[in-house]
Amino acid sequence: MKKINFLFGALAIGALGLTSCSDDDNNDVGIAGTYTLKEVNTEAATDFDQDGEEHINQKEESSCYNGGRIRLNSDNTFTYVITGILIDESDGSVGCKNEFEASGTWQVQSGTDDDAIISAAYEDQNGDDQVITLVKDGNTLTLADDNILSTYPDRNSSGEAVYTSGSITYVFQK
Repeated sequence: MKKINFLFGALAIGALGLTSCSDDDNNDVGIAGTYTLKEVNTEAATDFDQDGEEHINQKEESSCYNGGRIRLNSDNTFTYVITGILIDESDGSVGCKNEFEASGTWQVQSGTDDDAIISAAYEDQNGDDQVITLVKDGNTLTLADDNILSTYPDRNSSGEAVYTSGSITYVFQK
């Protein structure tokens, strides 16, 4: 009987250990991770690749967005790999932006693991301070570029590559 009581006591202590609190229980731990760019949604559909099909999601128009990602670390630092299409307006040539990896800090403005508003600050390639707002919904991060001067690659009526003014929403998946 003593062996059975000892066994039940050991099981009870083990169960308590599984439900105890730790530093991993803070909200930021569930937010941390790598989020890969899945969509670059523009205000209007484009046919940038000139295949006869227009898309709102510019990842369907160019592979230049491949490699885009955000990594939120549990120590509230982050890296943001920025990718996209580059149009040389002097000669109309088109290419992919070199991947630029920005780093900075992030913090939760409101919400919890599955539903949070996150503010992230970094210095861009020009040395300018930038602050972005990320909306987390489950395993999805959304970055809406609300800057009035936002532009995205498009084609004019002659088929030349141009920038068009309009909103852009970046969707990242964990």
